[in-house]
Amino acid sequence: MIDYASFMSEAIPEDLKEQESHFSIEISIVMRKPKGHFSRAPGVVLDILSSFGGGTFFEGQGYWKGVQEPVVYILISTTGTTANVIQLVKEKLASAQSKLKQKEMFVKINGTTFVDSFLSESITKNFPEQWEFDSDMKVITANQSRSDEHHNLIYGRVDYQNGNYTEAQQKWTDMINEFGDLVKQNKELKQTELRDLMKCYSNILSPKLSLEEKFVESICNQFNELLPPNVDCEFDTGVLSKHAEGRMRGNRLKLYKLIGSNTINMTDLIEDGFFAVEQIVSHLENGASPYLEQDPIQDIGTIFKHILQINQNQEARIKDDLVNLAAKFPAYETEFRKMIK
Repeated sequence: MIDYASFMSEAIPEDLKEQESHFSIEISIVMRKPKGHFSRAPGVVLDILSSFGGGTFFEGQGYWKGVQEPVVYILISTTGTTANVIQLVKEKLASAQSKLKQKEMFVKINGTTFVDSFLSESITKNFPEQWEFDSDMKVITANQSRSDEHHNLIYGRVDYQNGNYTEAQQKWTDMINEFGDLVKQNKELKQTELRDLMKCYSNILSPKLSLEEKFVESICNQFNELLPPNVDCEFDTGVLSKHAEGRMRGNRLKLYKLIGSNTINMTDLIEDGFFAVEQIVSHLENGASPYLEQDPIQDIGTIFKHILQINQNQEARIKDDLVNLAAKFPAYETEFRKMIK
């Protein structure tokens, strides 16, 4: 047997690097979170599964060094070169360890085990101890929370992720036309349908799709009506959270820059970017769960990047905002200060 797990910390022999093999990977993710943090474990689990094209996970209990904890056990079956697979596993586990504040990580590759740290001791020594974690665990519900979405929105997203852009465009266009027909029949759209329309507009405006100029302008105008700049949407929080709304505003900021839309002038668009950050901050302050397991801290950084791509003169304002955020959220101070750099 080849001890693939040893390559987590040791160099891969040259004769194995490009060897194509089948890999069975098992990863244990601790679900408890440090006190004062939001739960990042569900997002970590889904990120790992997505990176490997899917897999299986189930909830269980782990026991390590005298402590029993709830865990999610991930099972992944994949093929690839040894170098590529091992590198991806290392990247994902190092990221997970940093986000979850774990002093060690567990992975088993083709039957051999690695339990150690991917981070230096100078970093992990500042991680919280076991008694500084709470029992506020979040259930992994990202896919389930999409169960009330329109089927064309869901399957169009799958087509788009697989590079089938024509099929994605057709599904999203059909959905827009279907809802448009309801409006023509004087039927009032439900909040969930209006929410799905906003998501659809945010997706279909991708520069990768071939849309007619008039159609793009029409979609932008409708998008702006449902998501007016610098004004909260009138949706119930159970239908559309402030995190979700902020992410859509950030995506609009990026899209309008790429497609050259002037349906919102650039000054208002930039201000809407800062408004989007305020919405996500409010979501964090209220202790609400992240939208579809997305990371709100990373989302804030992404929105600031979109703003700078439009106007570099906003750099000083963004730095001031990040300094204030680092002071407001000590648990994420390191991440906000990295954004400043």
